[in-house]
Amino acid sequence: MKLNSFFKQCHEKEVFKMLSIYVVSAWVLLQVLSVTWQPLGLPNKSVAFLIIVLLLCFPLYIFFLWKFRIVPLQKTEIDDDVKDQKKRIAFKKMYFSFLGVITSLCVIAVFLIINKNFSQENNGVLPKIETSNKIAVLRFGNNTGDPKYDIVSKMASDWIIHGITENQVAQVITQDLIDEYKTNLKGKSTDGDENAIVKNYLNPSKIISGNFYLQNGKMLFQGMITDGNTNKTLISFKPSECSTENPLDCIEDLNESITGYFITEDKKGLMLQETPPKYEAYKYLLEAKYTNDNQEYINLLNKAIAADEDYFEPKVLRVAHYYNLKEYKKADSLLQLIKPDSYSNKRQLNLLNMHEALLKGDNRMAYRAILKEYDLAPFDLITNKTAMVIALQFVNKPKDVEAIYKTVNMDSMSLQNCMYCIQRIYVKAFADIELGKYETAIQSIEKAQKEDEAKLLNKPLAIAYVRAGKIEALDQFLRKIGITSTPAETQALYLQAGKEYLLKGDKTKANEYFNKIIKSEHETVAPKMLSDALFFKGEYEMAMDILKKILIEEPDNIDIIIKLAISNFKIGNMPDAKNNISALENSRTDYQFGEVDYALAQYYAALDNQDELYKHLLKAVANGHVYNWKYFKNDPQFKKYNKTKEFEEAMTFWK
Repeated sequence: MKLNSFFKQCHEKEVFKMLSIYVVSAWVLLQVLSVTWQPLGLPNKSVAFLIIVLLLCFPLYIFFLWKFRIVPLQKTEIDDDVKDQKKRIAFKKMYFSFLGVITSLCVIAVFLIINKNFSQENNGVLPKIETSNKIAVLRFGNNTGDPKYDIVSKMASDWIIHGITENQVAQVITQDLIDEYKTNLKGKSTDGDENAIVKNYLNPSKIISGNFYLQNGKMLFQGMITDGNTNKTLISFKPSECSTENPLDCIEDLNESITGYFITEDKKGLMLQETPPKYEAYKYLLEAKYTNDNQEYINLLNKAIAADEDYFEPKVLRVAHYYNLKEYKKADSLLQLIKPDSYSNKRQLNLLNMHEALLKGDNRMAYRAILKEYDLAPFDLITNKTAMVIALQFVNKPKDVEAIYKTVNMDSMSLQNCMYCIQRIYVKAFADIELGKYETAIQSIEKAQKEDEAKLLNKPLAIAYVRAGKIEALDQFLRKIGITSTPAETQALYLQAGKEYLLKGDKTKANEYFNKIIKSEHETVAPKMLSDALFFKGEYEMAMDILKKILIEEPDNIDIIIKLAISNFKIGNMPDAKNNISALENSRTDYQFGEVDYALAQYYAALDNQDELYKHLLKAVANGHVYNWKYFKNDPQFKKYNKTKEFEEAMTFWK
């Protein structure tokens, strides 16, 4: 049946007329009750109850219309033929279809009303007492016994109010407003009681109060924050000490602590210290996290520590900063200076243990520690990135990286303003490459570089192109790099592409890229870059001439020493090769993380001495040598051995 025919029959049977009577009657009832429920002493949800009843009754009313009005009318009608009977059946189907739709809409509406108005009561939970988000700042108590310091009370509350309003923490209830209430409420039950006025009439969410007193010729300030509803003390701040001539020093110190508390109040889960930092220190830390300049970063961390000597997080970040710069001795000395707030603060102890493990080369312990921190703060970009790096480069678990990476949604983040976002994409790309997911790595990098052409992502993209066999894409990419980047950056990618082709066993293609460096104008090529190109191409005598010059300037450079040793061996100069190895053994110091043993493994790989190769490779791993894009399976010098059982033992050492 068509809608026009259905509506026509409804009109003829006065269905619309009867429905309009119900709707109008319901509307009138609601209007009357909305005006009379209060004078009649009815519950304040009476109108909601009536709406629910009227909605539930509406489908019943429509059904009764059918049963007691439409059906009797149909019985009086005479069926002329089969066609009329079909029309009657079609009308009935359409009628009850509409009844079903209306019933569903009414049930949904009732559910929403109940959920909105009665869910707390139905769950047996008392409604929350509504409080304002205002903060009351009471006048500080003068416990010195000297009236001349009464002005300091006013000064303290005014300064704290200024700090709260300036940093847009919340609206403030001032002492002046409280005094005005005390004046107007004299003679009432409060009887001028300040606490009762604040609680009963002004109803703030939190109350700041405190006092000051003299001790040994110094002025000491104490402050606290209490809950406006329960009077429970939320925090008591460490006393501030200053001279009696300059109480503002104490007030400013306390103000910093109070503002820091409110600024970090909603970040308690991410805070590393038991007490909130001072606001100025917290501000410096945030600025440090958003800078891409290394020197500015460390300057801001130092400022944060200077502003609050008890602030734990910038101290730990400073250790991590010097560790990443490979200034391990400095990182270790700074780590030894950090003391936790207490030895019951498991999170602080865990972070200290993690950095201690990293500096000892105990990568398994470092990974366990960062996973504990990650469980507590998975959405913190620094923690998230660190967990990814340690999983990939320290314990060789590329499969773990994806789950960590996906925790933070990158869709809404601006890569141009997020250094850690780029670094996370970088680590994830290398993890995908290690797992053989070259297309995934390429797509993620190309997508990122459309927004921000981060140079950090160039190397993994070049590697992924080679391993995926995308020669044309690689050449097009390198042509672009040759135009937009410096010669040194371009040559680094040529060298990497050449090494990747060596890993694939394509020495001819590898030499094409090495020649791009060798045949460049020599003033545009750094000696180290040129020596590497010659070394990997197999031009050992030419490489040695450059390596010897570099060694004079960098006598402790392990990479230079081992390449000299291998080059001497390759040209048959064993006495000099042995001298190089002896020099290498004598270069062992702290904080090398297996670098000497890794170099010796390279040497014995050149000699095809597998026993010594695997022995030193395992020693390198055990001492904390990292797995990254240029070591172990990614090192062309181990191509002949990197699929053996013994080599795999080194790759899975920390698993």
